[in-house]
Amino acid sequence: MEQIRVMRSFIAGDALAEVIANEYAFDQPIECKMFSKMLRSQDNDHYKATIGNDKYVVRVYQEGSHLHRTESDYQFELAWLDFLHSRGLPVSYPIRRKDGGFLGKLLAPEGVRYYAVYSFADGTPMDKTNMDQLYDCGVYMAQIHEASKSFKCDHTRAKADLSMLVDNSVARIKRAWTDERAKALDLLLMSATEAKEEISNLLGDNRSSEVWGVIGGDFHNSNTHVTKDGRMTFFNFDLCCYGWWAYDIAVFLSNTQLIQASLPTTERTEAFLAGYYSVRPLSENEHAAIAPFLTIRRIWMMGAFARVNGLVGYTFLAPA
Repeated sequence: MEQIRVMRSFIAGDALAEVIANEYAFDQPIECKMFSKMLRSQDNDHYKATIGNDKYVVRVYQEGSHLHRTESDYQFELAWLDFLHSRGLPVSYPIRRKDGGFLGKLLAPEGVRYYAVYSFADGTPMDKTNMDQLYDCGVYMAQIHEASKSFKCDHTRAKADLSMLVDNSVARIKRAWTDERAKALDLLLMSATEAKEEISNLLGDNRSSEVWGVIGGDFHNSNTHVTKDGRMTFFNFDLCCYGWWAYDIAVFLSNTQLIQASLPTTERTEAFLAGYYSVRPLSENEHAAIAPFLTIRRIWMMGAFARVNGLVGYTFLAPA
């Protein structure tokens, strides 16, 4: 009988616990259980590791071809988070292995999968209607951006430039959409062209630390936990990369649906921006760039899910 090719496997929790016990210096029994709520086909796999009275999260990255990742990409992410933690910033950070590194390898049926153990982000998802939490989130995001200006790393990571965000996304959409659906493509192409032109006019080719650096790439209220006493922790930086600071802000506003016409939403947006500005005021051009970056984020999201094959699939089983 011939071995069939596997696109996606799920690592058994007890087997993962054995690997961690061998490769980390924990001195108590380890129990690993998968987080079922994060079990989505396009995501990495996450496990809650309980070691004595302590909790950790184990992230098992998808096989690298999913996001065209290499070992260097994972090493960059882990080094950046360790750097932010060393600066006292509230992020879920990687735990060192016995060999002194952060990244491990697993041989899964579909190929090599990398994994890392992270500190646990206590609390519950940030309340995007809570003005104080929005203000604090803006403060910490700006502090992360400021700190990242001095981050140095020998490992490489992708760049969220216009080619990656727009051109590549539009190309995927063109390949995936049917002829009937592609009738709406003209509007998308026009929006993409206009947004690119606006960013080029506002920010040009500027890659200085005043506008560009390592960004989180997916700041989100669901990726931000807050404890009862108000301690905030950011996690899930799978999309971190080099990019514009203003794009990172637009991503957060889009993810939390804060850019709306209604007054309460406007006040919440202002609370977040007030926190951000208290640490890192934006230039007029950076602030103006947020609007076209919102369009670009939507185009990127469409491209991310416009696949004719792969772990996302190409359609739903039944109409909604």
